[in-house]
Amino acid sequence: MAALTHTQNVTRLYRKSLKHLLSWAIDRRLWRRQALELRDRFDANKDVDHSIALKLLQEGEAEFERRKHPDPYISPEAPEGTKWERNLPPPPHVLEMTPDEQKWYDDVIKYGKK
Repeated sequence: MAALTHTQNVTRLYRKSLKHLLSWAIDRRLWRRQALELRDRFDANKDVDHSIALKLLQEGEAEFERRKHPDPYISPEAPEGTKWERNLPPPPHVLEMTPDEQKWYDDVIKYGKK
């Protein structure tokens, strides 16, 4: 597997941070203001030298870990969400009829065709 580029790492940190803000700000207007402030912080450093950019990326990752919510918001349908794996269809082997059930079913179908 190839290593990620610096741009990919920054993009992942930004997206992760942006999504994680939803754990702290429930009101969408408050979240939007915080999202714009976050974007300004990233934009302020987009033209820095590569060695400084690597240091800023490490600091950003460390700050993310420090500010991580203890109980982050998880979409209900996402893995570990409250609706994850609810009402799963039964496995196919459970739906197979036994010979007695098949005989009964065939008799019912034949009776209905008379």
